[in-house]
Amino acid sequence: MSQHDLLGLFASYAYVLGLLILATLIQKWRGYPSEFTRKIIHIGAGMWIVGAVTYFDNWLIGIIPIATFIVLNYISYRYGLVKAMDLSGDSPGTVYFALSITLLLLIFWPQDQAYIAVAAVMAMTWGDAFAAILGRAYGKKAYFIGGHRRTMEGSAVMFLLSFFVISLTLIVMENPLQITTILLLAFLAGLVATILEAFSLKGFDNIAVPLGTAFTLWFFINTFNHSFSFPWPTVLLGLLLSTAIALLAYQRRSLSLSGVMGAILVGTLIFGFGGLLWGLTLIAFFIYGSVLSKFREDQKNKVAADKFDKGSRRDFGQALANGGFGAVIAVLYYYYPSELWLFAAFIGTMATVNADTWATEIGVLSKKPPRLITTGKVVTPGTSGGVTPLGTTAVLLGGLVIGLTVWLFTGVAHVLEQGTITVISHLWSNSWILLAGIVGGLSGSMADSYLGATVQAIYINAETGLETEKKTTRSGRRNHFHRGWPFMTNDLVNFISSIFGALIAAAFVYPFM
Repeated sequence: MSQHDLLGLFASYAYVLGLLILATLIQKWRGYPSEFTRKIIHIGAGMWIVGAVTYFDNWLIGIIPIATFIVLNYISYRYGLVKAMDLSGDSPGTVYFALSITLLLLIFWPQDQAYIAVAAVMAMTWGDAFAAILGRAYGKKAYFIGGHRRTMEGSAVMFLLSFFVISLTLIVMENPLQITTILLLAFLAGLVATILEAFSLKGFDNIAVPLGTAFTLWFFINTFNHSFSFPWPTVLLGLLLSTAIALLAYQRRSLSLSGVMGAILVGTLIFGFGGLLWGLTLIAFFIYGSVLSKFREDQKNKVAADKFDKGSRRDFGQALANGGFGAVIAVLYYYYPSELWLFAAFIGTMATVNADTWATEIGVLSKKPPRLITTGKVVTPGTSGGVTPLGTTAVLLGGLVIGLTVWLFTGVAHVLEQGTITVISHLWSNSWILLAGIVGGLSGSMADSYLGATVQAIYINAETGLETEKKTTRSGRRNHFHRGWPFMTNDLVNFISSIFGALIAAAFVYPFM
């Protein structure tokens, strides 16, 4: 550790402590609300990254301060220690922001691309802060995403400031880019940042905006430098198909407006990078889920409607939770097509979300009461972590159906390419796909139930006294937090479970490939 690194650590902690003291004094001096002083801390904390990448000699030492604030910010959020930063009942945005900065530095700093991390954090630091402040003060043209109010004026500020600070960062920091390239990159990244900020709810913009902006910059920088190819034709086709299907689903009330955007994003990536077979698998999952959500819908609403966080219309968060990791795998598989385990992982993640959907839609109709997966205690239908024989059977069938769907699609693709002569041997040699569906669906769904029983955020309905995933009652009364981690929503549980199902499926079937 050099003297620079040691002084950098001391200066980092002193800087943040001074920032918190300043915000607290401002709040007490003029009585400013926490929403205002939190923006001061947000901007000040974001600017730390500029000094960090400039001053520290060792990137590993430089990451230590922001990494420790992931934990410290969570403690403060959990117990409301810093009134100028933590809003009562708010999401842990400060935790997410520290986590995002840490991840970006871990990814880009060792690769001598710290300018990407800094530019992305600046977009969130300045764009998001002033979009909120000016949007509230001057916003007249409102639009709503998932019930949350946004304004066109606020979004315009977000884009303009993001474009400016990204451009300025890339111009000032050492990088191999030309000025015209920088301006184009800033335009594209600023547009992505604005869209992500608009559609990210409950504090997730602190993750979505920095990471989304950074990887947009990284992707286009490598594209312009011809470091890798980009499947423009299939991506554009995927965009058209995904848009058409999402709008049809919206018309049939299977998707909300934000769900349309999520479905287009996920569908474009899976179609564009994975190809037709992967895209058809996504469509099949969506059809299966949409049909089951309408099956005995009135009966399910009577049994457990007040339990579930969301209704049958999927929103942006649900779209990402169900297909987000599949989209990541599709991109990886395009650039590493020889890694067949990635295909198995895709089957596993799709089997997980399909199995979980089937377990929810069918299991809630069980005549036998569910039992908590951790203790075996009898719980009411719809309780997170509750399992029944009928629901477990639905899990196995849901995973098998995805495996069978992919398996048959591969057979059809083989016939179109090679003819019918060898299709039987082709299907036999790819029978591991069925196993991937079953194993992935079962393991991922069990992980979902376990997380639901242990760490998922659960509330007590203020009107009925029963457990629920909802933060408010139907009449708008605020429910009381009961157990779990406040930020661990059902969407996040589903996303984590889809990763687990993907990894288990890939590991289990790898020897059979």
